[in-house]
Amino acid sequence: MAAMRKKKKRTREFKFLLRMKKKLMILFICVSGALIVMIGRLGYIEVKSGERYEKIVLSNQEYSSTTIPFRRGDIVDRKGTVLATSTDVYNVILDCSVLTSKEEYLEPTMEALQACFEESELNYTFAEIREFISNNQDNRYLKLADRLPYNEIESFETLQGENEKIKGIWFEKEYIREYPYGSLASALIGYTASGNLGIGGIEDSYNDVLNGTDGRQYGYLNSDSNYEINMKEAINGQTVVSTIDANLQSIVETKMKEFYNRLTNHAETGGGAAHIGVLMMDPNSGEVLAMANYPNYDYTLTADENLGLFYSEENIASMDEAAQEKAVEALKQNFCLTYTYEPGSTAKPFTIACGLETGTLTEDMTFMCDGSEQISGHTIHCVSRSGHGLETLSGALEDSCNDALMQMSYKIGGNNFAKYQQLFNFGLRTNIDLPGESRTDTLIYKAEDLNTINLATNSFGQNFNVTMIQLASAYSSIVNGGSYYLPHVVNKLEDENGNTVEEISPTLLRQTISQETADTLKEYLKAVVDEGTGNTAKVDGYSMCGKTGTAQKFVLDEEGNATSQRAQGKYLVSFIGSVPADNPEVVIYVVVDEPNVEDQAHSSYAQNLAREILEEALPYMNIYPDEEQTGMNADLDIVGENNLTGAGQ
Repeated sequence: MAAMRKKKKRTREFKFLLRMKKKLMILFICVSGALIVMIGRLGYIEVKSGERYEKIVLSNQEYSSTTIPFRRGDIVDRKGTVLATSTDVYNVILDCSVLTSKEEYLEPTMEALQACFEESELNYTFAEIREFISNNQDNRYLKLADRLPYNEIESFETLQGENEKIKGIWFEKEYIREYPYGSLASALIGYTASGNLGIGGIEDSYNDVLNGTDGRQYGYLNSDSNYEINMKEAINGQTVVSTIDANLQSIVETKMKEFYNRLTNHAETGGGAAHIGVLMMDPNSGEVLAMANYPNYDYTLTADENLGLFYSEENIASMDEAAQEKAVEALKQNFCLTYTYEPGSTAKPFTIACGLETGTLTEDMTFMCDGSEQISGHTIHCVSRSGHGLETLSGALEDSCNDALMQMSYKIGGNNFAKYQQLFNFGLRTNIDLPGESRTDTLIYKAEDLNTINLATNSFGQNFNVTMIQLASAYSSIVNGGSYYLPHVVNKLEDENGNTVEEISPTLLRQTISQETADTLKEYLKAVVDEGTGNTAKVDGYSMCGKTGTAQKFVLDEEGNATSQRAQGKYLVSFIGSVPADNPEVVIYVVVDEPNVEDQAHSSYAQNLAREILEEALPYMNIYPDEEQTGMNADLDIVGENNLTGAGQ
């Protein structure tokens, strides 16, 4: 029985092996058949189309791909006026390998080049081009001309479309950045370097959204030596819609230039001022409506041409290369963000606001001004050396009385003063959406450092530093009811078709003071313009708040750092105001750094400039007169013999 079982088992194994052998033979026959079919097909392709496929492979290896550049997005003002744009230009490229692929292509192509382009437009003479073609038949890329506008290549494209024998010339697209209004808002807009890199201004801070993504063009030659294309389109950059109004910006810059030139004409040497800065803001949103400085930079001109606008030939000749580069960079700076200075008496409203909010000052308080205060062995004078007499809070602002403010500081104390400086954002960056904003944290006192003399001088705006954007943003919070908004210069982002990608809404950061305190301060600030040191800034027929400032500057060392000594005769004068008085729609801040006159210590230089700007700007903004017109300030020139009327500190 065991033997029988073994025999049956061997029989089953033998039959299994026979079945497997049969299956393997069938599989071998199928695979062999498939291989024979494939070999036959490849042989057929080699005979019939081998040359064509060889060209495709070789051409793909040689051509690889071409970049299709994205178009950098525009920068426009709040009404859509284009402030910066990218214009397409074309490089003329010669592909010798295509041009020489057939003899019949050379002459028609050369004739078309000569008919459509002046030799002066090209990088080579026509004779040099012929010689290059003869000696470099495999060359794929020679740039015959750089950055031509489309109208200069259009005629060649037309001939190329009409004549199939014009080969081997193609046009490489690029974009160049253009600023249609020259120097208008140049420091705020910025500029671009090679590679679409934004430098300064909106070009810098919004570089990522202004830039897009390059596309790709993949090409090969078919059997007829025609260039066939596969393409991945570029994604263009977004349009940045700024808060700036180009018309307001133009009014501001025109008046600044007139002011600078008139001061220059009154000066024996040099320009009208070391710097002039103007900010216009919407106090109810933090939107910057205009931001300008003068002297400034025009990116449509060369560096030498820009220097020539503000320096004499003798001055330029006396500069070495490093000095010239430094002067050029200074023209590019955004004074409203980068320059720090002592604010002078424009800081006084913040001192009084702090006192009212903390209850250390009350509206019924009075202070006796005798012309100076004796502190720690130092005599600190008021603007009126003989004294203003008895001053109320409002009167102290109207007269810009240093003595009264120092006495207020004793009541307020260092802790309260430091707390409200921080609330008003002094010593901190505003974080406006622009690059280059200066830090002032090391230029301001901490509470523990505010001894009596430091507190006293800080109370009227000396011994600490601010930037224009800091002070204008803080002042806006006083006149709008206490709301501190993040200042910003961009409203929204759009795609290339004008569709909104992102809205940038006003950002309320904090409440600085109460509505009650704000209303009180507005009454005081209105009196400054109506009856006090700010009356030169008054625009006839408009209610207006404001405050003047005059700060004596420090002597600078060789590296440009402030020393402990005050510079004789060197002043920074300023005016900040808002219109209408009760419900302001616009804030204007004007700073004139070292006006080139014999007697600089008069805020009326800044007041005159502010008034002349507002006289044009307010009607344009549809802000209508709300008071009876009296002819006030009608006979004042922006600069003249009578421009010191109401000179304020």
